[in-house]
Amino acid sequence: MTSVFLTRRALLNGGAFLGMSALLAACGQQANNEAAATASAAPSETASASAAASESASASATPSPVITRGYSGGSKAPDGEYRKADGHGPAQNVPNPRNEPAQYPETEEGLMKMMQDWVVAHNYGIQTGECSYVKKYVSEDTEEYKFYGYVEGLYQRGGWVIEGLDAYQQEGAFTFNAETQEYTLITRHLWTYAIYVEPNGHTTTNKNTADNDDLCAFVLTFKGGYWRIVDTLSQNDLVSRGLI
Repeated sequence: MTSVFLTRRALLNGGAFLGMSALLAACGQQANNEAAATASAAPSETASASAAASESASASATPSPVITRGYSGGSKAPDGEYRKADGHGPAQNVPNPRNEPAQYPETEEGLMKMMQDWVVAHNYGIQTGECSYVKKYVSEDTEEYKFYGYVEGLYQRGGWVIEGLDAYQQEGAFTFNAETQEYTLITRHLWTYAIYVEPNGHTTTNKNTADNDDLCAFVLTFKGGYWRIVDTLSQNDLVSRGLI
């Protein structure tokens, strides 16, 4: 099943924003020298910076610089001070999610509480590369589980993710299929952009520019007192199944 999440986060073969890559390289060098932070380009500025950098790249055979991961904001944050990821490095002092999924009742309210816990663990994994918590909420054969493997590998290589945080709001009925013993929750995916930073200077940016493809659904089971995500459905899947 093609997942709206995998589609949004798919790693592109090309289209890296070279302007952002150059910025990240400078930030990495700056972190090594423990110098003061310089202003990083906002996502809206990246396209224009990319055009200029592309012209420069075509005139030079110089390989892309290696990115050195430093501290977001240009310095180590004090204990307890949360800082979002930026061109300098990944997020700092991200609040921890639950160690283990909680037991909730087999009701719509119980499901929504589990989903809240999952989103916290999901966004924690995006910001830290530690996805062991969120993997406990999803089946191993889902696209989400595979995506978490990519995120873990990215951080292990020395990369990180800028922004990339997700939220969801319920947009349809909460239904139960007695034949499959599965529940379906239709939601709207709320997100802005995500920049995946590789240590070799390559960056991939996904932006939520379309306003007609954010509906999606989670398919879940309830066993032994625990909810579990077993599949995700894109908006096209929902249309083809007559669910919207």
